[in-house]
Amino acid sequence: MTRRLRPDEETLWARVAALTDPLNKQRVAPHLPRIRPDVRDPGPALPQPTGGTGMAPEAATLDGLWERKIRTGQVQVDRVVDLHGFGRERAYELLSSALLRAARDRARVMLVVTGKGKTGAPWPKQEGILRAALPQWLETPALRPFVAALRPAHPRHGGAGAWYVILRRVRE
Repeated sequence: MTRRLRPDEETLWARVAALTDPLNKQRVAPHLPRIRPDVRDPGPALPQPTGGTGMAPEAATLDGLWERKIRTGQVQVDRVVDLHGFGRERAYELLSSALLRAARDRARVMLVVTGKGKTGAPWPKQEGILRAALPQWLETPALRPFVAALRPAHPRHGGAGAWYVILRRVRE
C-alpha cells in the first residue's frame, strides 16, 4: 500500500525532480518550479522557548526514545532546509529564517542538508564548509534558545551530509 506524500516531502521531491533529466526524451514530465525559500515573511511573533542548558547542541542529551528513533531513522521530520549551493553567509540567513519559522510553527525536528564537502579532495580530506559551520551557527545567541540538540542524520535522510536539529518544545 502506498501513502500520500506530506507537504514537506512534496516540496523536496519537486526540487529533486527539477534537477533531473528524463531518460526518455519523448515523455517529458511537466516542468516543476524551483522552490525558493521566502526570507521576507517574518510572520507572527515567536514563542518564548524554555531556558537553555548552556551546553553545545551536539552534546545535549536526549531521552532513550529520541536516541532510538534517530539511530533507526524513524524520526518524523517536520521541516527540511537544503543549503546546497549557497555561500556561507546566505546559508546562515536561510538557516536562521527557517529555524525561526519552524519555532514559530512549533515544529520539533528540522532536517538540515549541508552536504558532505569535497569528496575528491587530496589528503587530508576537507570537511564541508557548511557542515563544519552548522554547530557554530546553532550556538549563536539568536538561534541557541530554540535548539535542544543536534544529531547526524540517518542514511535514509541524507547520512553524513545532513543533520537533525531538534527544536525545544514550547510550553504554554
